[in-house]
Amino acid sequence: MYHLHLKRNLRSLAFLLVVLMLVAGVYSLWWANHTGMPQSWRAAIEREVAKQGAHIRIGSLRYFPFQGVTATDLRIYSEPEQLNEFSRLERVVLDFDKTKLARGQIRLNKIVLVDVDLVMPVDPTKPNSEILTVTGANGTVLMPGNRRLEVRNARGKIAGIDVTLNARIVGYQDNGKPKDESKIGRRRKLIAKVVNELEKWKFSPDRPPAIQVSVDGDVNDSSSIQATAALQVSGIEQNGHFLEEITAQAEMKGDLITVTSLRAIDSRGVLDGRLDYDIPKREGRFDISSSLEIPRLLKAWLGTPALKDILIGGKQRLDAQGTFTLNEENAPSIQVTGHARCESVMLRGVPFDAVGSSFSWRDGDLFLRDLRLTRADGEAQGRALVEWPVVRLKLHTTLPVSVYRPFFTGLPLEKVLENFSERAGAAVDVSLEGGLDLTNRYAWAYTGGGSVKNVDYRGVPVNSAACKFTLNHHELDFYDGAVEFNYDDYPLRKAFDGARAGAAKVGRIRYDAESKTVEVESVTGKIWVAPMVRLFAPKIADTLEQYRFHQPPELTGSGRVDVTPQERTALNITFSTEQAADYQFLGENITINRPSGQVSIRGPVVNVADLKLDAFGGPVAAKFQHSGAGKLEGELSWSDLSVPSLASAYRFPVKGGGSVTGRIDFSIMNGKVETMDAEGLLAVQGAELFTVPMFGPLTPLIGSVLNSESAGIQQAKDAFCNFSIQDGILSTRDFQTSTKSLNFAGEGSVNLNERTVDMTMRMNARGLLQLITRPLRSISGLFQFRGTGPLKDPEWQSMKFTEPPETQRESLFAPPKARVIVQEL
Repeated sequence: MYHLHLKRNLRSLAFLLVVLMLVAGVYSLWWANHTGMPQSWRAAIEREVAKQGAHIRIGSLRYFPFQGVTATDLRIYSEPEQLNEFSRLERVVLDFDKTKLARGQIRLNKIVLVDVDLVMPVDPTKPNSEILTVTGANGTVLMPGNRRLEVRNARGKIAGIDVTLNARIVGYQDNGKPKDESKIGRRRKLIAKVVNELEKWKFSPDRPPAIQVSVDGDVNDSSSIQATAALQVSGIEQNGHFLEEITAQAEMKGDLITVTSLRAIDSRGVLDGRLDYDIPKREGRFDISSSLEIPRLLKAWLGTPALKDILIGGKQRLDAQGTFTLNEENAPSIQVTGHARCESVMLRGVPFDAVGSSFSWRDGDLFLRDLRLTRADGEAQGRALVEWPVVRLKLHTTLPVSVYRPFFTGLPLEKVLENFSERAGAAVDVSLEGGLDLTNRYAWAYTGGGSVKNVDYRGVPVNSAACKFTLNHHELDFYDGAVEFNYDDYPLRKAFDGARAGAAKVGRIRYDAESKTVEVESVTGKIWVAPMVRLFAPKIADTLEQYRFHQPPELTGSGRVDVTPQERTALNITFSTEQAADYQFLGENITINRPSGQVSIRGPVVNVADLKLDAFGGPVAAKFQHSGAGKLEGELSWSDLSVPSLASAYRFPVKGGGSVTGRIDFSIMNGKVETMDAEGLLAVQGAELFTVPMFGPLTPLIGSVLNSESAGIQQAKDAFCNFSIQDGILSTRDFQTSTKSLNFAGEGSVNLNERTVDMTMRMNARGLLQLITRPLRSISGLFQFRGTGPLKDPEWQSMKFTEPPETQRESLFAPPKARVIVQEL
């Protein structure tokens, strides 16, 4: 009975002990979770972790039955003194060796991350610096001992990017030497730079970028650390440029990071690249091959300025390799060489089939070599150096003139290019060297030379032209030139079956932008003058078209041409030819031979001096002045001109031959005879002016008896007069002529426009005719007649003799055999 009672009491005592233990355990758990585990536990765990090469400080330590010991506000330091915070964890689960824990020994086996955030300052020496944040971190950190740490399948998000980390590392061991925190800082700054770039990306939340990282090594020996990383991105966009996919493979050995493979794909093509980067030296190298849309890619992803006035519609290819360094602000300094080629390129609205060049880039300076721009109608080749804002250029081009116009808008050369047009078979070959300032539209200059074929300039057809040149905003200087004009459609060539081409040498044609004048030096050649002058002075050329040479004359020219209305032109032209020329004079077109002279143009006034020519069978000397108002003034002198030729040209009746000598000073407006004013003198020799029947009605009878029609007839063959012309009316008061027996003197006028005459003639009979008329005492051999009517057939009537003017008396009463004296001209 006693034994039974004892057993019941023991069972009751055991039950109570179990209950008390449960209550104590529950209370202990409540107390541990409410107040935290003792500081001695936290210190022991911190010491245990320090043995593994890491230094931590635990804010609080709690135990959860189903989770284990949980540490919150966990801070990790890079040194035992806990001065520089390495990173920060909100909460982790600690797993201990339970067998050793039962014996009072704390041995940490692993740390478990369960959906926690990890915060790391970019600069470990500056806890308040920029931070890197890993959110939603999960994973396990194994601590097998001997400072070895192993991270298995740790996952988290950085800037929305999925990151997976696996690592096997040997923790830091204090060897008495100061720890170099700079390497850790450099790595984190590099990571921060990458993260900052990644934050600019836009990607699908359902398919965020993924990075897988694997690390092995001993943190005490940075050269032993090896890491690999893999990046996978699908559907990413930045600043409006969309990439379908980005993949990358990278590895790190010690302080050297190598991107072994980089690949990006967009709608145009693929980019493949490789990169090496030395972290301590902050320098690296790369190579890249791309068929992506290069300009948009560079602008969207690297922030390079957009290419102004450039559109690329076709395939693009870029192959490049280079080096780079990063300064303390991570700003890159890049040196790169390579080759680029783009198809279907539009430059300032001008299409090109392809543009390609080898290039070199260094700190913003760009050197292009083997530059080539191609079109179906030509190409340009050369090289260029861009040192912003200055561009230096050397180019050889066969592109047509129309290609260059958009590149010189608003510049003096624009007007020159606008005046060009092309014909079938047009060709351009130009070599130039120079430069420009992209920030100053007036700062540009080029030198070189070139040639063109089958072009028109200001409507003047040119078969070919070649010259050297110096071009800038202040002057356009073309020198040592040669030009061959095309006269196929020139009216003078068609009219006179002239030469189809004319060649000239050009010393210099220089446009001064400040004074807006064109300087012309030493233009020589066998060319028509008007087309040559039309190249730079169309209005002046119009005034020269009236000199209608049948063939191009020998020509020289120099001077200055004003391209403004200020009328400062001063141009001198000398011409000569053995061929004929036509000229409009006194309302009729006359043909002259072997003309030569000097033309000087002063403002609107054109002077022709020292003009020498042959016309109507005799020599003519003259000078003219043509004003811009249409007024023509001049002086002409001539000797022994053929009277029949003159009569034929001006359509008035003259029988027989003879010659005429004289001079005239005149002025005329717009070539109209009725506006002509002039003064001059005229002498006729050996012409059959008119015949006089010496025996009156008996003259025909005597002629028949002597069997000679000319028997009894005297001819007036020589004549002289001074004359004046006013408003197209020719007047004279001292016309004189004679036969063997008669002296004639007269005055009158001829309307040159209407070709009518009003003439009074007085006759003084001498010799035999005087004897015949002597019985007529009232007449005493003096007669007077008046002729009026058309110049071709005037009507003459006898009139009462009147006192002659003083200018006629000497010639009227001189001996009848005296010859008319021709005054020296």
